Amino acid sequence: MQHVMKDASTPQAPLTRLFPLPAAQTGLAGLYLEHQLHTRGTVERPFVYSNFITSLDGRIAIAAADRDTREVPRSITNLRDWRLYQELAGQADILITSGRYMRQSANGEAQDTLPVGSQPAYADIRHWRLDQGLSAQPDIAIMSGSLDIPLDSLAPYRPRNIIVITGNAADPVRARQLEDAGVRLMYAGDGVRVDGEEMIKQLAMAGYRSIYAIAGPGVFHTLVASGMLDRLYLTFACQLLGGKDFDTLLYGDALLPAASLSMTALHHDPTEPDGGQLFGVFEPAPVSQTAPRTA
Repeated sequence: MQHVMKDASTPQAPLTRLFPLPAAQTGLAGLYLEHQLHTRGTVERPFVYSNFITSLDGRIAIAAADRDTREVPRSITNLRDWRLYQELAGQADILITSGRYMRQSANGEAQDTLPVGSQPAYADIRHWRLDQGLSAQPDIAIMSGSLDIPLDSLAPYRPRNIIVITGNAADPVRARQLEDAGVRLMYAGDGVRVDGEEMIKQLAMAGYRSIYAIAGPGVFHTLVASGMLDRLYLTFACQLLGGKDFDTLLYGDALLPAASLSMTALHHDPTEPDGGQLFGVFEPAPVSQTAPRTA
């Protein structure tokens, strides 16, 4: 997730569509709402998507002197990317976040509250949800193997359905504490860690069709490694940041074979941040029908 925006206004400067061709100018507001992600899932297989903003050298979060946890780099956060982040949330039945985010929230280090935002600039997204027959806000799934989730961090979201997803070997004491607090637990996986495929299967059985993962590299790795990711929205801020203490998109074991993605759309925004940014959309590439060469 990204750094909190102090001003929710949305500049109106156009984007340039670079792909698919032909190139053309287009507006920012509504760019992702047009994708109608809430219609793409089925009873058998929900549509699962995620979103990140990254620097050109791959930093999605960096260390900061005034924090205990890493934050999205302040130089690359901007209202135009934040608008699209909100549009993606507007199409979700449920958001997947992490226990880490809830702990950050309890410590005052979360980047923002979970969307859809309440600011006037996002009123059209909230109205759009209702017009589409969706609930006022997406429900929340918290993926956590440790079940270390401060109950106070859940308070702002009590009007929504909250599900904590964990493994079958999770701490039973912490599980009972959450259940006693009115939180639904969902078990997906034989150990402590959550199994991505089983998690999506369980969410499908619960009636969710569009699932937006807004957590960090650990949750994203779980989805990619299990083959559950259907689409990645990736903003490239045209900045180089450097540094030695940072997060990148994925954290976990090497993906063997690599997860190949095909670009389906690319827009250029010269307006924000300094240097501009690219809005990319990627989907899993078709499996090659050509057998690999052998020596």
